[in-house]
Amino acid sequence: MFNFVIILAAILFQTSPSQAGKVIYAVNAGGDNHVDSTGITYLADPLTVGVSSDYGRRQPIVRSAQKDNILYQTERWHDQSFSYEVPVKEDGDYVLVLKFAEVYFYGPNLKMFNVLLNDQHTILQNLDIFSLVGHSTAHDEVIPLSIKKGKLSVMGEYSTFNGVLKVEFVKGMADNPKICAFYLMKGTPEDVPKLPELKKPVEEEEEEEEEEVEDEVEEEPKQKASKKSSKSSSKSKVASGPPAADPYAEDSSSLIMPIMIAFALFVPTLACLCRL
Repeated sequence: MFNFVIILAAILFQTSPSQAGKVIYAVNAGGDNHVDSTGITYLADPLTVGVSSDYGRRQPIVRSAQKDNILYQTERWHDQSFSYEVPVKEDGDYVLVLKFAEVYFYGPNLKMFNVLLNDQHTILQNLDIFSLVGHSTAHDEVIPLSIKKGKLSVMGEYSTFNGVLKVEFVKGMADNPKICAFYLMKGTPEDVPKLPELKKPVEEEEEEEEEEVEDEVEEEPKQKASKKSSKSSSKSKVASGPPAADPYAEDSSSLIMPIMIAFALFVPTLACLCRL
């Protein structure tokens, strides 16, 4: 009976929701071990291939807690493809979190590369960090996946799984592939600590404000024109000045003058006739 209770407790522990959000493997690429602000413990980078760089320490990282800047300031890059192998012993739902920051280039399309899982699943294609967030800014890619009964499921694709998750950074269209840090968590994307919302650069905000002003300026003439047309239409409906006189109306005063002229001409004519 006692053994049965122990076995039952072990089963409940393995399937307990408290296991959600448990990080099973984390690496600070190109750097030393580190415990971040959420309590995740990152191992020092075990790889020797490529270049281990801390070039990013020249500037602070935007969108990251100060304590966690180091996760984005160090990196591993290589002029060829390179990979990490993550051991996974249990079936379940997982989330792979890849951390990036562009600390070298100051423009888009200068560094573009791909990321593959187990040589078959392209989870990131033509990744351009600068185009997504700009320079010296933290960016996390969150990739949900599932491992069950010897099968890996990611992004609707399936492949055979042998207990090792291979995360490969593949040389792409421009420059070299790289990674700043990553971890594999048992759980769902909802369990992943989120970075703060990315604030728009001041230049973009100014451009948007200018566009709004231009729109308002364009609308003003239209509004004025519509007001003028409404005024003119309203004026046309209201009579301006007194009504015109009726030319056919009878006016007795207009007959006096012709009668007087005729009488004046008649008197001299009559006098002349009398003399004759």
